[in-house]
This record gives sequence, structure tokens and C-alpha cells, in this order.
Amino acid sequence: MPTKSRDQERVLRIAWWLAAAGVFGLVIAIRIRLLGVPLERDEGEYAYAGQLILQGVPPYTLAYNMKFPGTYAAYAAIMSIFGQTITGIHLGLLLVNAATIILIFLLGRQLVNSVVGLAAGMSYAVLSVSPSVLGFAGHATHFVLLPALGGTLLLLKATDRQAFGLLFASGLLFGLEC
Repeated sequence: MPTKSRDQERVLRIAWWLAAAGVFGLVIAIRIRLLGVPLERDEGEYAYAGQLILQGVPPYTLAYNMKFPGTYAAYAAIMSIFGQTITGIHLGLLLVNAATIILIFLLGRQLVNSVVGLAAGMSYAVLSVSPSVLGFAGHATHFVLLPALGGTLLLLKATDRQAFGLLFASGLLFGLEC
């Protein structure tokens, strides 16, 4: 009997991984298909401010609003790596989204188990491309989640007093939230 139970668990685990691969593949295919979609209004603002940063102009010198400059810096970093194009911006968003999905999986696995991590990652992946939450546009939410999840994971790993480096890195990541 125990062998049959282990085999069923193994098949179920494989099924979860296959479902996750399918969902993640679909989300990546959707994002790749939409790489050239014109920038949404806020994306244009972020891209312009990011271009100004790349030209050496400090934030709020030539373009001003009430938002924190973290998203502008994220756009500047993405445009410096992938180019100052719509496709480059959306490619950077795709990579930020993929990294966020991975961190959500790792957090779910750390807190409960791999199946919960996969379910959480798949849920976020599907929701992150939903038009109802402007998932196709690179808003601050995408750039806040990545360091917040990284900081949370490091904080969970820092369990004793000798983990000062992990606590420090966790604090830095929490501070990087846009």
C-alpha cells in the first residue's frame, strides 16, 4: 500500500509541474506576442522620465509628478539594457514578471510546500496578464513586488542572530521598493 501512495504522490507532483509549465509557457507566449503594443499613458511617462535619467537629468527636473522615482529608475535600467524601444521596455517587463513568478513560487514553497508555491505562482502569472489590472502595462506594481518578495524570502531565511547579512540584504530590498 505505501508504494501505491508514493506513486500517486509522484504522479500528482508531476501533474502540478506540467500544469505550471503550461501556464507559465502560455503567459510568456502572451507577453511575447504583445511586446510591440504601444505604451500605455503611464508607461509613456515612466519611459520619458527614464530617458531623462539616462541622459543625466535628475528626476523631477524636467518632468514632475507626485510619484516616487523608483519606477523611473526601473525604466531607465530596463532601457539601458534592452534599448529605448517599446519592445525593449516590454521585454524588461516580461523578465521582471518572470522573476516575480519565481519568487512567489519560492515563497510558497518556503512557507508550505512546492504544490502551494506552484499554485501561487500560476495564480499570479494568470492574474498578472489580466487587462482588468492593467497587467500588460509596466506599472509600479510590477517593480514593487520584485524587491518586496526578495526581501521577504531573505527575511524568512534569517532565523538566528548570525544572519546579519541576510537581514541587511532584506532591508535593502525592502528599501528598493519603488
